[in-house]
Amino acid sequence: MFVKSFSVSSSLRSGHDSSPVPTTSTSPLDSITDSIDLNAAAAALLQEPAQANMLLVGTHYILEGIHSTGLPWWATIFCATFLLRTAITTPVAIYQQRAVGRMMELTPVLQAWLQTLKTSVGIDHKIKGRDYATFNAEIQDAYRAKVKELYSANRCNPRVSFMLPWVQIPLFITVSLTIRGMAGYPLPFLGGSNLPIEPGFAEGGTMWFTDLAVADPTWIMPIAVGATNLLNVELNGLMMSKTPTRNQVIFRNVFRALSISMIPIAHEAPMAICLYWLSSGSYSVFQNIAFRMPTVRQRLKLPPLPKKESV
Repeated sequence: MFVKSFSVSSSLRSGHDSSPVPTTSTSPLDSITDSIDLNAAAAALLQEPAQANMLLVGTHYILEGIHSTGLPWWATIFCATFLLRTAITTPVAIYQQRAVGRMMELTPVLQAWLQTLKTSVGIDHKIKGRDYATFNAEIQDAYRAKVKELYSANRCNPRVSFMLPWVQIPLFITVSLTIRGMAGYPLPFLGGSNLPIEPGFAEGGTMWFTDLAVADPTWIMPIAVGATNLLNVELNGLMMSKTPTRNQVIFRNVFRALSISMIPIAHEAPMAICLYWLSSGSYSVFQNIAFRMPTVRQRLKLPPLPKKESV
């Protein structure tokens, strides 16, 4: 997957000889042509779509660059998560908070205008004897036009509310796939072919998880991943109004279920991926808490939270 991981230098290969390297070859000459097989795997990967390959290779170089400073692999994963989230997703989250805040500030104006509109249009329709369907259609058209006008004048775009997932999810998938390959697991676009384990991954952990290329048999890390995701769902729920809509309740329950389902999924993943998922989830927890602090919101030029939602 990664150019440096598929190097055929003797120094890199010596790091793998002490432990078995997964392979899908059935040739009796494997012991002689091992380095050639690595070159073939690298060449096959480079023939994949350029965008996916560049993302994975780039993420791999970032991880290796941090690791080259002397940090162990477990600490490298935590640091890489912090740096990538801070550089990529946090600016988007701040921009989104500002845009959503502007929309929230316009809500009372729109509600007051809507009541005035209903009264004026209602009187006109009553005089002209029009039916309710016509009255309601006119109200809806006028309201949508007013919302568009106010949002445009105040640089508000409702689509911004969905911007963060479109940035965070691709980053999450890219880093997860990168670490999966480094742990020696097959990648989907390689047709199930295993990759060589990154040098040092087998002893790059700490405490009870010294081998980052295997799953956690204790369930400690998978449960921590699920609990962190569930905590994020609840913190995001606190940002909603006290009377959430039906769709908000449905989505909240769906994400609760997904958080719990992450526990068995994480149990089947290598420890390195669990570390990334835990560090990413923890980052989101601290970010959600920070965004609810008045001093932080003031420094980031975010609009204050409504009084009924303040902590």
